[in-house]
Amino acid sequence: MKQPEPPEGLPHGEDPDTEPAQGQAEPDAKLLHTKRLYRAVVEAVHRLDVIVGNKMAYREVFKPENISLRNKLRELCVKLMFLHPVDYGRKAEELLWRKVYYEVIQLVKTNKKHIHSRSALECAYRTHLIAGIGFYQHLLLYVQSHYQLELHSSIDWTHVTDPLIGRKKLVTASGKEMEWAQMACHRCLMYLGDLARYQNELAGVDTEQLAERFYYQSLSVAPQVGMPFNQLGTLAGSKHYNVEATYYYLRCIHSEMPFEGAYGNLKRLFDKAAKAYHQIRRTDAKKLSVNKQRSRDIKRLLVSFMYLQSLLQPRNR
Repeated sequence: MKQPEPPEGLPHGEDPDTEPAQGQAEPDAKLLHTKRLYRAVVEAVHRLDVIVGNKMAYREVFKPENISLRNKLRELCVKLMFLHPVDYGRKAEELLWRKVYYEVIQLVKTNKKHIHSRSALECAYRTHLIAGIGFYQHLLLYVQSHYQLELHSSIDWTHVTDPLIGRKKLVTASGKEMEWAQMACHRCLMYLGDLARYQNELAGVDTEQLAERFYYQSLSVAPQVGMPFNQLGTLAGSKHYNVEATYYYLRCIHSEMPFEGAYGNLKRLFDKAAKAYHQIRRTDAKKLSVNKQRSRDIKRLLVSFMYLQSLLQPRNR
């Protein structure tokens, strides 16, 4: 099987861990290159911040020159994360996700009333989400291949090299670099889940199961991290009178590394449950047909269960 090509930002054949062969000057040259890359990243981020701060930003972000600027930032971030993964990898990942993908998504969601179905803007937004999924799938495969991570037991679409092609190139990586690579795969799967979830919100798209799959696979790679449970709670929405979402938020809170935002999400659901519980008690006296009575009984059971859960939660959070 053919080796995966590097994501945009790494020229073909260039090893991001290779330092210039200049004897004693090697560490200094690499450090200088890293600082230049980071300055270029910061400059691109500032330019994108100006665009996003514009009143009509939801239109501006899809102009060719601004798409080109985001692509440039993406390339710079990829170069930076592979050149110096320990010191800059996490920061580069964060900037790439936030500035290239997430802020555009939030801009569109905030200005939803201005973006009409089947319009050029909606088409550009759909393309933005699809491109993001393609990029993160590619990045995930490349990180696995480059660091020779064995994730076959965690995710079901790892890149497997053909042993007949030849021996794998050995990568000299420190323990911290390998730790970054493992968590970078976890975060790629999280981002893929988020992008699929945003796709699911669009008319004519059903990617709920795909988003769920990505979140569960991210948990398989890093089971100690609670964030995917929070995202699964968001994905569940108000199903079964919020019981499903409540389960996921509780799992997030009780994880080894909980996500703080889950506490607020859970409180919001418990507040809703308290209102629904008192409302049901006021309407219980009404006589209904058999089918409607059955539906009301199920609702009363689930809402009462939610209300009981809210009473049992510690009050210090």
